[in-house]
Amino acid sequence: MDIQFDGFQNAVPVFWIVILITGALILSYWTYQRASGLSAAWRWVLTGLRSVAFLILLLILLNPVISINEERTSPLHLALLLDNSQSTAIDKGSYEGESRYRDVMRILTPDAAGNLEHVVIETYGFDAELFPVSSTDELALDGTRTNIDRGLTDFLEILDQHEALILVTDGIVTSGRDPSATASQMPIPVYTVAIGDTSRQNDIVVQRVTHNPTASLNSSLTVEASILNDGFPDRDILVQLRHDDQVMQEQTIRSSEMRSVQQVRFEILLEEEGLQQFQIHVPEVPGEWTTENNSRWFSVDVRDDRLRILHLAYEVHPDVRNVRRFLREDKQITLENRTWITGERYVEGELPDRPDTLDLVIMHGFPHVDLDESHAREVADRFSENALFFIGSAGQDVSRLSRLFSGQLPIRFQSGYRWQDVQFHLPAERSSHAVLDFEMPDDLRFTPIRGGIRDAGATANAAALLRTTYRGNETQTPLLAVQTIGDRNISQLNAYNMYLWSLSTRQETRSFWENLLNNIIKWTAAQPDEELLNITPAEPVVQLGEPVILNGFLRNEAGDPEENAVIDLVLDGDDIDERRYVMSNETGGRYQLEIGNLPEGTYRFTGTANRGDREIDTRTGQFTVGGINREFLDTVRDDDLLRFIAQVSGGRFLPHKQTETLFDILEEEIGFDQRIETTSETLSLYRNPIWFILVILLLTVEWVIRKYRSLH
Repeated sequence: MDIQFDGFQNAVPVFWIVILITGALILSYWTYQRASGLSAAWRWVLTGLRSVAFLILLLILLNPVISINEERTSPLHLALLLDNSQSTAIDKGSYEGESRYRDVMRILTPDAAGNLEHVVIETYGFDAELFPVSSTDELALDGTRTNIDRGLTDFLEILDQHEALILVTDGIVTSGRDPSATASQMPIPVYTVAIGDTSRQNDIVVQRVTHNPTASLNSSLTVEASILNDGFPDRDILVQLRHDDQVMQEQTIRSSEMRSVQQVRFEILLEEEGLQQFQIHVPEVPGEWTTENNSRWFSVDVRDDRLRILHLAYEVHPDVRNVRRFLREDKQITLENRTWITGERYVEGELPDRPDTLDLVIMHGFPHVDLDESHAREVADRFSENALFFIGSAGQDVSRLSRLFSGQLPIRFQSGYRWQDVQFHLPAERSSHAVLDFEMPDDLRFTPIRGGIRDAGATANAAALLRTTYRGNETQTPLLAVQTIGDRNISQLNAYNMYLWSLSTRQETRSFWENLLNNIIKWTAAQPDEELLNITPAEPVVQLGEPVILNGFLRNEAGDPEENAVIDLVLDGDDIDERRYVMSNETGGRYQLEIGNLPEGTYRFTGTANRGDREIDTRTGQFTVGGINREFLDTVRDDDLLRFIAQVSGGRFLPHKQTETLFDILEEEIGFDQRIETTSETLSLYRNPIWFILVILLLTVEWVIRKYRSLH
């Protein structure tokens, strides 16, 4: 132990220190020089006691500092990180799998290094995360993921006196981030020992199949498959789409690279209802390591989503023919027509007796002024629970319509209502409604049609989407209004002569009418609580080490694919904090999100689709990460990564065959001698109470002497 005086830590100049000390001595002497009751000897004793007390107080105030230096010896601390994943035990090429790996462990474990007197080796294992190991026998080499970055990150949290890190792994990352960034931040050198084999197995793998799990009958389904070509450059690879053991379609892919992943897209016309099984298959390529991963099955729930629509016409008018032609041309619609003649008679036969089988009833010109009241009431009662779309006509009795469907119509009429030649305009507050969700022409001055200009208005719960314009003046009379009542939608187009728009020479006008009619029909037929957003994982059980991919499909309230929405997704699980994402738009109503690797477990997600300020739908779901791992997909030792980790951290890279030389290298580069550590402790004397006790003691002795010598 070495004690050293470091001086005074204060801002008082030396000159003033001398003055203070001199003043303290003079004051002590002056105090007793006139004390006649004391002998000269006692005066000098009392003067000395007080002077020493003053000097101690002055010294303490000047903050004298001393250092205590002490030397200690300690051993060299090394850390050993051993890869516990399954790929390290694969017997391939010149690498003898688990047997050779155990030999490497015996060379590097503390017992084998026992002759290194001043070396301490702390052993850890890692796969998905880092864990301490008291004996290498604890390593079962059964880890389903290799997360080198997590291993290094966890080690940094426990880094203490370690002077070097020995990392034993094949470098094949199957989980987590690229460890390069973490390696560049290592404060100690990393010596990498590369186990495994560098030979590559030639293989073709169907890695992933992406598709929408549900689809409509007679619709087209897009299927994308990711094909890994490992070791077959410049060779044609046949990719087949199969159904019921029959080849439906096939494509040929080719790559000049030794290892590549290519995307193959198929379009399937779904002509059968129910759960349909399909297969992406690659026929065996000569020289493949295995054909077990050449196929992947997937299923699609094909639903008959065709709209069943009844069109009731109560007047022969070009609008009727125009609407029916539009409905017949839509393959997603099954149409029934009834054209009223007289009484209760219809051209096509009696009214359907099962209204519950209909998705939409279009009442065109109902009720006609000549329609019998009893039959009008029968029609209204029969379809009172259906989704309804009312279209006006010249012979329509709007007053009776209001009575027959009291409380259900989006538009209320007053006495005196009359038809006029009108145009229309869009109320700004309704422009974001799903019915108007299409490209609007800049010029809305179309051929005039017949509508109202007064004595009609939207009901309290209805939305007026179009209002009439009369002779250039905008009115508050609705031309088109919609509302939702319970579990059904009701629309009312209070106009006729729209067929003139379909005959227009302007493409903008014709497109507007077709889009408007399509959206009204699809929105009205859709149930308000119908599932518009569908989000499913690409795989119900995501393989360990694989990125999690969520596929979304979104329809708008009109039932059409929604291409211009934003889908926000919130993900949470037992082992992670809540995370937020935005799904990417893949066009055609398809959305996708690649989250990356997640730990094993069950995860829950909530997706919310918005277009502008309008929320379209919200969907929740879950998926599981687990099952088959990816440790055997890539078995080629990554020497480039291990060399980089060693180089950037200041260590060395060694293949497993050179393991025996590692300790010689370490002794040469960092030395195995005992580490001599010098500890230094700085003390301020004023922190020690002994000095204040000494001052009190000196002053007490002075007082006692004065008292007993009768000096007052």
